[in-house]
This record gives sequence, structure tokens and C-alpha cells, in this order.
Amino acid sequence: MAVFEHISNALTEDILGVLLDESDLSLLSFDNQVVGVESVPDAAIRSSVSVWFETKTERDAVNQGQLERHLAELERDGAELQRLVVLTPDEKLPREVEGASDERLVWVNFDALVDAVESLLERVRGNTETSTVIPTEREAFLLRELVRFIYDEDLTGGSEDRVLVVAARKAWPEFHDHGLYFCQPGRSFRNASHLAFYTDGEVKREIPHIEEFVDDIVLTEDGVEQADLTDEQRERLIAAVEEMRENGAERYGEEQQVAFLGEGIELERVVENNKTASDSDRRVAFVQGHRYVSLSALEDEPEYTSILE
Repeated sequence: MAVFEHISNALTEDILGVLLDESDLSLLSFDNQVVGVESVPDAAIRSSVSVWFETKTERDAVNQGQLERHLAELERDGAELQRLVVLTPDEKLPREVEGASDERLVWVNFDALVDAVESLLERVRGNTETSTVIPTEREAFLLRELVRFIYDEDLTGGSEDRVLVVAARKAWPEFHDHGLYFCQPGRSFRNASHLAFYTDGEVKREIPHIEEFVDDIVLTEDGVEQADLTDEQRERLIAAVEEMRENGAERYGEEQQVAFLGEGIELERVVENNKTASDSDRRVAFVQGHRYVSLSALEDEPEYTSILE
């Protein structure tokens, strides 16, 4: 949560607004010509919001007595809007929160936090449908590090039913050539069981199983030899790198993150994109960078991407 200290109030409000399902949340208000009983100051900066957090990094670790003590102390705070956010890695609402009748208590899991942050980071890519509040370069770095920490600590859930869908103009032919997925080093992904490719306005039929991501590999023969890989992984990647060199591929010699992929599932048909802009019927990409969908939803053979939303 220390990240919130180093990003703008507007970005923090956007994240908290999503987590608390309160779109009009305002941590600070700026008012001109404030009318009082006996005075009218030129301006005022006020805050009437108090959002407290109780964070658990272990599943099934919520303590009801602790929550009751927090709520009692929060009552003394005096803010007009009071919320106690219980942030946990649980996939389902903890019974200690479910049994509470206090509307100030809000449960959020790390999946929801990652969704909120990644949605905000999409603005860096110039998505014109989002708010004009865009993270600075430093803010984007801090938010990406927060997401990376959450992934590294395995605080998100549901990986068995999660499919990573990537924008795949280059990745799709590379997968067919090498059976691997390449992307820039340091890129963070949630744990997922499978990987799907989106290009040409459709999710492709082949959905391989993700065996492992290995970061910071220089795509040369020497670079692969020096990387921390299994013998089988090294053999596969050496073959891919040699082919890249022979074909003059752009990736040859670059430092990359590599996903080793295995046998997965194959759909009977592609999934056609029918996603449209929120304010018109204009068709927009189903994937910008990457996103996640349910494996079970894909196994139901949807015709259109709207079923996967």
C-alpha cells in the first residue's frame, strides 16, 4: 500500500473507486468561496474520507475479532465516509466478512487490485476510452512493481482456470515456428494454466499449456547456454535461436522473456472478436497487450469474444 503514497490523488481515487465500487469517491475536495455561518473564505481543501486497510498474505487468515476492533476504532475517526478494506488472497468472500453486518466493511482480493491497476496502466498505451488521468513514467513503474510483487508472492488465485490471452501479430507465427512465446523482459503476468493468441480479429484455436516463464534470456547460442534452464528447455530454445539466426529474425540477439509451452487444448473454431467501443458500434481490439479469460469458458466453444468478457 506504500505505493499509494507516491502516486497522485487522482490515480489513488480511481483505484479505490473501482475496489470500493464507489465511482464518486473523492479523497480531497477543492472548493472556492466556501459559505460558512459567519465567514466566506476564498477557498478550502477538505477531506471527509477515511479508508483503512487490513491486509492478509495468507489464505483463510481473516480474524473477526481484529476486524471488530478496527471498526470500533474507525468509528472514532469522525470522517463522513468510513471504509475498512480487507485485502486478502482468498478467492471467495471470507466467512468472517460475510457474517458482518457493518456496511463500512469491504472485502477485496488481490485479483481485483491487479485488475484495477492493470486497467489504469492501459492508459499508458493511449487508450482514448479511458479517463485522461494518465500515470507518469515513475507512477507507471511503481504500479508495475506492485503488480509484479503480487504475482511473485502468489497472491492471486484461480490459475487453473485462467488463460493468458496475448496480442499476437508476431507471437502467433513464432509459436508455430518454435512452440514458444517471446516477450520483453520484466513483463509481469498472473499465474495462468494456458496461453491463447489473439490476432486477425480472433482468438486462435490452439491454446497451449504454459509450462514455465523464464526471464532475461539473451537469444543467442551463448546466451541460451548461460541461462538457467533444464536440458529439455535449452535444447528447444537453442533450436529456435539457430533458426532465428539463419532467417535473420529481429529477435535474434535480443534479451527476452520466454514462455515454454506444451500440449494444451484445441478449439473446434476460432473465437471471433465482436467487442465494440462503449460509446459507439465501432469495433475495438479484444486484447491490447494481454488480458485473461476463463479456460472453462473457452472449452464451451464460444463463437464470439463477448462470451469471454
